[in-house]
Amino acid sequence: MKKKLYLLGVLILCVVTLSGCTPSAEKKSDPLGLESSDRYELLIGLNDVDTGKQVMDTQEAIEIVKMKLLSNVSGVTITVSNGYYYVGAFIVDETTLNCVIYGADDESIAAVVDEINSDLNVSVLVSKTPSQYRLITP
Repeated sequence: MKKKLYLLGVLILCVVTLSGCTPSAEKKSDPLGLESSDRYELLIGLNDVDTGKQVMDTQEAIEIVKMKLLSNVSGVTITVSNGYYYVGAFIVDETTLNCVIYGADDESIAAVVDEINSDLNVSVLVSKTPSQYRLITP
């Protein structure tokens, strides 16, 4: 009987001790007050899919892409870069629009990519990553 009481006491002590433990992730403070959201990045190569050459002016493409994006998402950051890839043994140089988007969903991104693909006849690389962010203003 004493052995059963002893084991019951140890079990209760273990339960009480473990119930006070929390995962270390919950203990971390968040001084920035970050929000969780998905981060989408669209890399839009401006070379026409059929000709392999850029047929539209870069500034015109930026305006078209910006308006298409803003009709589907609440905001975007667009930068211009150069992309390079192989076609056979040849290196292709391509102007690329890098579009970073927070607070969107897969359906909105799919809709805008379909529009860009069909209207501009260009390729779009899409990436999605979980992110924590906060817009900090003065």
